[in-house]
Amino acid sequence: MSIQAGLTKPRLNFYTDQDGKNSIMTHEEKTDRYQAMAEECMKAGRYGEAVIFYRKLIELNPGEDSFLVGLAWAYHDSGKIDLAVDCFEKVFEKELQRKIFTGFAFDELVRIFKERENFDRLVYICERVIAAYPEDVSLLGDLGEAYLKAGRPADAVGVYEKMTDREPDASAFFCRLGHALVATADFDRAEAAYRRAAEIDPSEALAFYSRLAHAYLQAGQEARAERTFRQCLTENADEPFLYLSLGDVLIDQGKLTDGMATYEKAMALNEAATGVYLNRLGNTLARADHHLEAIETFKKAIALEPKNSFYYLYLAESYRALGQADRAEETVEQAESIKRNR
Repeated sequence: MSIQAGLTKPRLNFYTDQDGKNSIMTHEEKTDRYQAMAEECMKAGRYGEAVIFYRKLIELNPGEDSFLVGLAWAYHDSGKIDLAVDCFEKVFEKELQRKIFTGFAFDELVRIFKERENFDRLVYICERVIAAYPEDVSLLGDLGEAYLKAGRPADAVGVYEKMTDREPDASAFFCRLGHALVATADFDRAEAAYRRAAEIDPSEALAFYSRLAHAYLQAGQEARAERTFRQCLTENADEPFLYLSLGDVLIDQGKLTDGMATYEKAMALNEAATGVYLNRLGNTLARADHHLEAIETFKKAIALEPKNSFYYLYLAESYRALGQADRAEETVEQAESIKRNR
C-alpha cells in the first residue's frame, strides 16, 4: 500500500461565505461551527434553534455523547422534559456498559425524576445501576433513598443494612438505616441505629438524635419526637434550637402553654434573636390553627423589629384566617409601605 493510499481524506462540506462564494469545510470545521452556534443559542435562550444545531452535530458525530447531552439540555431548558429524558436515557445506557461508572446522565435523571416525583422510574434506574455496579456503596445510597421516596421503606432498610455491613464505621449509614426503620415503625431498632451512629462519632451525637426526632415527626410520632428532644436537652441545655424544636412539637400536640414557655427559654438563651424566634413561634401557632395566639406573637415581633415587612405579612394571614379582612388589608398596606420606604 502506498503512503498516499494510507492517508485518511478529510470529509469536505461546501457552504456559502459572506461574499456569496462557495467554500469548503472539513468535517471538523463544520462540527466546530455548529457547536459554536448551538452554544450561542443556549446562552441567548434560543433553545429551539439550539435543538436544530445539536441534531446536526449528532448526525455528523453519531458516537459523541457530549452532543446528545447538549441536545438533552436544549430540550430541558425549552420545557420539553420528556424529550430531554429520552436523550439522557440513551447516554445512561452507554454509561452502564463502561468499566468505570461516570454517572453524568444518571445524576440528571435522578434529579429530574425527583423533581417530577416520578419515583417508580427513579427506583428503576437506581436498580439498573446497582445491577451493573453492585460494589459501589454510594450508588446503594441512591437506591435506598429512591425506595424511601417510592414508599418502600422495608426495601430501603435492606439496602442500608448492606451499607452498614460493608462500612461498619460509617455513622452516616447508620443514620440512614435508622431513618428507614422509623418509616417501618421499627422504633427500637431505629433508636439502636442512631445510638450506634453516636458511638461512632460522638461529636455529632446531638445532630444524629435531632435527625431521629425529625424522623419521628415525619412518621407522625410527635410523642416520640418530644421525648427525643427532651433527652437531647438533658446534655445540651444551652442549645436554643432544641427548645425551638421542642416548642414546635408541644404546640403541634396542643400543649400551647408548655410550647410557648419552651420558646421563652430559647429567647432567654439568645436575646438577639428574639424577633426571629417570635416570628417562628407565630408561624407554628398559625399552622396549628391557633391564630389568636399567633396574632399576639406577631405583634410582639413587630414591636421589636417594626421595619420587618415579613412579620406584617404573616400577621395579615392570621387576620384573614379569622375572617378579619379589613385588618388583614391594613396590615398588608403597612408591609408595602415599609418596602417602599427602604
